[in-house]
Amino acid sequence: MRLVLLCLSLLSVVAHAQDCAVEPKVLVAQYAAKLPKGLKLLSTKKEKRLVRQALKLADGTEVTVELGGCERVQYRFSIKAAGLTTKTVGAEAVAVAKRVLPTLPMSKDALAEPRVVLAAIEEGSFTSLPATISCGTSGSCRLELVPDASKAKKKPTRAAPKGKADDKPAEEPESAALLVLSYDAAP
Repeated sequence: MRLVLLCLSLLSVVAHAQDCAVEPKVLVAQYAAKLPKGLKLLSTKKEKRLVRQALKLADGTEVTVELGGCERVQYRFSIKAAGLTTKTVGAEAVAVAKRVLPTLPMSKDALAEPRVVLAAIEEGSFTSLPATISCGTSGSCRLELVPDASKAKKKPTRAAPKGKADDKPAEEPESAALLVLSYDAAP
């Protein structure tokens, strides 16, 4: 009897995992097929429940859009721009978002909507990052700066001279960061 119950519960878990509210066919390329002059599509990758596209803007800024989900739609824009570091203040990061998001060439079938994130930024109230704010009635948005793993450098270790102790800790250098703007639909 226990074996039968165990098998039934496993089958229901497997069935639930395959029964997603977000259909794979809606997870399509988010950027327009025909890009404006000066923009370059760097990559498009589609996995089972995720599509990821990277775009390079004319000024060298790179924006990656990721769209996925199973029970609900989730997307995020990751912006790699000159001057963004782990110590960038919220107002500067928001200025970058306001400059970059309106320029993104989204396809007519795109589910990732820069204007939703922009509206949330305009209406939201936050003083520092990371911050989670309401995205209207449809979900929540999160703004954060994350270290840019592609720019990570190994710091050379330098031994302190003999007889001299380092009294104060070394200040952590500013490392390059990505501005990540995420949207999560309400369940």
